[in-house]
Amino acid sequence: MWVTLNYVCWAILLANFFWGLTRKIKKRVIDSMMISRLFYWLIVISQVVIGLRSFHRHPLLVGIGAITTLVIIALSETAYGRKQEINYTPKLLWFLIGLGLISIGIQTTVNF
Repeated sequence: MWVTLNYVCWAILLANFFWGLTRKIKKRVIDSMMISRLFYWLIVISQVVIGLRSFHRHPLLVGIGAITTLVIIALSETAYGRKQEINYTPKLLWFLIGLGLISIGIQTTVNF
């Protein structure tokens, strides 16, 4: 259940990054930011539960996955802040999506 929740939340979060950071209307960007905050909290909660169950098998990967997730959260908040101030570059969006896919790969390795 937790693994499925984690994957669904990652998929929605990455789609939300793409949807929100390509909008030109400030209200849509703020809506996307609020939705992403909900889903990254769900990701953090599910990763803590999965990490507690998998730490004895993959302690290093659990730690790297947690750090990667926190970096994604920090970069997403930075990207949304820059998008609202018009100092945004599309490279940050693609970096977030790429880092998200790497994090999903790490989480997949931890799960199995």
